Amino acid sequence: MEKAPMMEERLFYVRGDATDEETLLRANLPRAKGVIIFADQITQDNYATKDPLLVDGMTLLVATAITSIHVTAEVINQKHIRLFERVKADEFIPTQEMISHAAVRSLFTHGVTHMYSELISTKYEETMYEIPKQDEWRTYRDAFIDLLNKGATLVADRGDLNINQKLDERIPDDAQLFDICDEETITQINSNTHI
Repeated sequence: MEKAPMMEERLFYVRGDATDEETLLRANLPRAKGVIIFADQITQDNYATKDPLLVDGMTLLVATAITSIHVTAEVINQKHIRLFERVKADEFIPTQEMISHAAVRSLFTHGVTHMYSELISTKYEETMYEIPKQDEWRTYRDAFIDLLNKGATLVADRGDLNINQKLDERIPDDAQLFDICDEETITQINSNTHI
């Protein structure tokens, strides 16, 4: 793109080949906390078949150039995730699967797409936050009840959404807990957190 697609105070746009080390250095990659690689829709739109192999291939090429920090990659075809795992990409956004899943679910459960939209949008008050494990929480039930009393809902440990089925299990020391609440609630919880 000739210029940044949006202008934000803290957004600095660097134009160039994302597989080129010089471009990555101009983007200050050595000081970055992480990188998100979006599927190259321009490449996809240039081909009549919109081949996911070509789009994911380009994303994979960029991912191989970035090895020292956390990488999140948008993957068009979920079957390609195993290839991204080989180059040490850390997280994946399987676009087609997410869209397809939401569309099919909306046929059986009307309104479910509103919930999905709310979880991933910044325009709604409630969203998902990572929350550190607190010393007084021994089990998931301890955390669930404590957070519920503060106006938040514990929903996951990493990618595990089965918290409500293992409330009496001990929370591991390396847990990565996520809750749903509004910004005011998470600010209050974080200000009272004792790690």
